[in-house]
Amino acid sequence: MDNTNYIALSRQMALWKQMDTVSNNMANMNTSGFKQDEAVFTSYMIQTPKAEGVGRVPLYFTEDYGTYQNFAEGPIVETGNTFDLALKGDAFFSVETDQGERYTRKGQFTLNSDGMLVTNEGYAVLSENNEPFFFAPGESEISITQSGEVMTENGVIGRLKLVRFADNQKLLKTAGTMFENVGGNAMRPAGDDAEVIQGAVEKSNVQPIVEMTKLIKLQRSYEYVQQMIDEEHDRISNTIETYAQLA
Repeated sequence: MDNTNYIALSRQMALWKQMDTVSNNMANMNTSGFKQDEAVFTSYMIQTPKAEGVGRVPLYFTEDYGTYQNFAEGPIVETGNTFDLALKGDAFFSVETDQGERYTRKGQFTLNSDGMLVTNEGYAVLSENNEPFFFAPGESEISITQSGEVMTENGVIGRLKLVRFADNQKLLKTAGTMFENVGGNAMRPAGDDAEVIQGAVEKSNVQPIVEMTKLIKLQRSYEYVQQMIDEEHDRISNTIETYAQLA
């Protein structure tokens, strides 16, 4: 296989990852708190022995650079549910999972059989004291203020642990709407930068029409590269066959 096919395959692999990323975005366009991903690529130059001289250039391959996470706020939709919470501003809810503390903007919470406030996956929602919230069986007048203070008819029981990070791009997506922080990425309380809205959820920030258009363009590009690979294969095959006939 010559350099042309190697370069084409590197581009095709990049297009495949982009299609996979866009498809995942579309699959989560109705997932509350989901943040859109974007695959990022760059050119990787290789200096070959024959790249010197007039009319000769180095080889440029497509290199997987990483993934950009779009943390723009999604639309906030009212639900009227007591434990549905939406966030405005640069902030995340803190939850305790089996793998440690994680962070999310999906505020669709509920109570488990023990009266503990949990996510749909059953993970405890943390207070600013790193403790879960528990509600007594008879408590019904539950309200959560814009600052995250949780109270019932019996008084205040705690405040939600709302955090922000020095660089959101350093957060690792461990599940659809869950993120893990990495060392060196400073975390601090969100403070007045965040506002909690009770009885509402933040929808996905994925724009379906944009993603569908993007997917169509990627599929066409993939087919074009495949056509180029097939034509190059035919060219090489015909060349070998011609030389064989002349031998």
